Amino acid sequence: MTTESDLSRARQATRQAMTEVERLDQRQSWCSDEALRSTLHNIGQRKSEQTWRMLAWLQHHEQHSIPISAPDPGQPDMSGHESDAGQPDTPAPDARHSGQVDLPAVGTSDGVPVIERRQVSPDLIVFRVSRPAGFEFSPGQSVKVGLDDLRRSYSIVSAPHEPFLEFFVELTPGGRMSERLRGLQVGDSLALGTPKGGLRFDNGMRNHLMIATVTGINPFISLVRDYLHHGKQGHQVLLMHGASYQDEFGYREELEALADAHPDLLTYLPTVSRPDEPRNQGWTGHTGRVDSLVDDVLEHHGLGPRNTRVYACGHSGMLEAVAGQVQPRGFRLETESYD
Repeated sequence: MTTESDLSRARQATRQAMTEVERLDQRQSWCSDEALRSTLHNIGQRKSEQTWRMLAWLQHHEQHSIPISAPDPGQPDMSGHESDAGQPDTPAPDARHSGQVDLPAVGTSDGVPVIERRQVSPDLIVFRVSRPAGFEFSPGQSVKVGLDDLRRSYSIVSAPHEPFLEFFVELTPGGRMSERLRGLQVGDSLALGTPKGGLRFDNGMRNHLMIATVTGINPFISLVRDYLHHGKQGHQVLLMHGASYQDEFGYREELEALADAHPDLLTYLPTVSRPDEPRNQGWTGHTGRVDSLVDDVLEHHGLGPRNTRVYACGHSGMLEAVAGQVQPRGFRLETESYD
């Protein structure tokens, strides 16, 4: 009979394996040697498959409490278990098609419940779900969210110390997932995948220029919340946030309050690109596309490539524009596309 101690050890081993998979993926992306990249790719595939089997066993046993032995990560899973619906468990995806394997959803058999929903604008919502036991992530990571047969990856707004998982999502007209989320209500259930990827805070740099369009703000909020939670000091964050309309800044009040409370850490610079439209009546802040203001911010704050890391998250047009401004000057740029 598998004990709680066995489950605890399995959780720890699974978290360690997930971290190793992510590190292998990062090393592969940074590696310039083609032969070494191929080796890392093959190792990552095998490790991903092993991690999938470990997580599948853990999820199954925590949900059903069936006394079976944990699979050996080095051997194929031969349990042949079938789900309550009478269908075999979903097999691991063919690793030949991707450098990463999509792992099974985490949570209860019915998913995790929506505990809060907020309408930001006609096409933007914020929602929170209960955080499943054992759900671990790093600030700035994303996770696949499932609603029935649909799966989409969203960045996590919340920081790792918070007891809930928070998401700020743009609803694309006609999009299948967007239309389902448009009708999302408190009490509905969502499935969660395994956190991966994301932007990481570089503690080795003094200054951090973070540039976002609308929901691209998500990983940056997670990073700032985490930074403040741990009481860190010695860094400066300039957070530039672009949107078409002033009602699209879903976290403006929070970020302005944090900037007022921690002026040595955070400067928040929201800007609207359509200042003359009625929807922006009364706006007195910055105007223009967020990428058009980067040069001025760099000069005004005395930011150079030796003391500043630049991050950009949002639509690909903004990422390309920012890259064209900062990379020729020697800045290292980390990006995440929301296209």
